[in-house]
Amino acid sequence: MSKDLLKYLANKIQEERRVIESDMAMGSAKTYDDYRYAAGIYRGLLIANNLIIETSERMDSDDE
Repeated sequence: MSKDLLKYLANKIQEERRVIESDMAMGSAKTYDDYRYAAGIYRGLLIANNLIIETSERMDSDDE
């Protein structure tokens, strides 16, 4: 897996997080269940981003 691909994925995840942040800040969730769903998606994106960061760091340490 290339560093460019990891950077691309991290950027796309960040874009999706911004959309959810904006939606939540604007109060777009009609119900508490909608809010919980959006919060779950946001949490999943944070986890995915952390996995990408860990992978990138491992690739860096393997190169050394």
